[in-house]
Amino acid sequence: MNHTSRTQGARSAIRRSTAVRLAATAVLAGPAVTVCDFDERVIPESRRRGLFRTHCTGRTLRDHLGLPRPSGQA
Repeated sequence: MNHTSRTQGARSAIRRSTAVRLAATAVLAGPAVTVCDFDERVIPESRRRGLFRTHCTGRTLRDHLGLPRPSGQA
């Protein structure tokens, strides 16, 4: 492998790794991001950082989010 191909490979890797970025509360994705990229890169990193739960804490979305039930509902 020559220097040029290694440099191009490094540039490609940098472009791929910077296509998807995590912010503190939002995900900023470049235009070339696919669902597979998101699933393979963003979700595992979010879990590692404690930003994405690995399981649900309740049976319903309301329970999962810790929201109280409106009065009149069981």
